[in-house]
Order: sequence, then structure tokens, then C-alpha cells
Amino acid sequence: MKRPLTAGVLAAAAILAAASARVNFAQSVQVPIFEYDPTFPKPLPENWAIGAIGGMAVDRQDHVYVAQRPSSLRGNERFTGAGDTPPKAECCIPAPPILEFDQTGKLIHSWGGPGQGFDWPQIEHGLFVDHKDNVWIADNGENDAHLLKFTREGKFLRQFGKPGARGGSADTANLGQPGCMSPTVIATAA
Repeated sequence: MKRPLTAGVLAAAAILAAASARVNFAQSVQVPIFEYDPTFPKPLPENWAIGAIGGMAVDRQDHVYVAQRPSSLRGNERFTGAGDTPPKAECCIPAPPILEFDQTGKLIHSWGGPGQGFDWPQIEHGLFVDHKDNVWIADNGENDAHLLKFTREGKFLRQFGKPGARGGSADTANLGQPGCMSPTVIATAA
């Protein structure tokens, strides 16, 4: 009779000790503080303007990748008129959809948009950089149902799914507006 009681008391003591350790750990963890840096990024080339941000990611070199939406600027002549012939405005030209910055804010690579062998999304939405520095782009447009995989320099590697092709939640070939990605999804797709 004493053994079950002793085992129960020991189990309860172990649970209380573990709970106490978790509380102490949680109290010692400090929430990071983020501050705005007006010098990041450095000025962009060619009077580029950045549209709405659809995704951001950081690679293993601490480079920051931004998926921006040039289409969010196209309705405003101020942001598209500089590219017209003759120019209708002094500023600006929408930047390419994918921008890579180093830790100082210097632009390293810029690329993206329609190209050979893949369907560029209607709306750039999610961005993920995997452990091999491959850049994955998700989309969120009405007809978007695919993921794209590129090298960090913008060389197309692979497309998963097709725009406009949706077979519901049981569809194993297409996605329905895959706006967000996780390493688990990427690992199974790669």
C-alpha cells in the first residue's frame, strides 16, 4: 500500500518541479526589441519604388529577401510614369518583385516577374529561403494555385501546381492561394 502512495507522491513532485522550471525559464526569456532603421535599405537604383510587401525572409548569411508587389504601384502614375517614353514623371519605376539585401541594406540581387518555363503569380505573397539558399515564392491571386522555386540569383528551378487549377483540399498537384509556407511544406515539396 505504501508503494503506490510513494510513487504517486514522487510523480506529483516531479510534475511540480518541471512546471516550476518552465515558469522560471519563461520569466528569464526576454522578448526582442525591434527598432526602425531609416538607413535600411540603402537608396535603390534607377529611381525604383517598393510596393506593398508580400513576404520577407532571411537566409543563412543574414541577407534579407523581400517579395514586393510592383502591381500595387501600377495604378499610380507617380510610380510608373518615369518608365514611360517620354517620361510622365521624374520618379519612380517599380522595383523587381524579389529584392535581396545584405546586413547593411545594400541591394545584392533583384529579379522576378514573368519568364520562360514558369507562371509568375498574380500577387506575390509568401517568401521562404531554404537551407540551400533556394528562394520559394507563394502567391495569393484569385487564380494562383502554385509555388515557384528559384536560386538566390533568380534562376528558375521548379514550379509546383498551375494557376487556375484547383481541385479542392484533396488536390495533390495544385495549391489554392498558397500565401504562406513553412519548412515542413518545403521539405515535402523539394
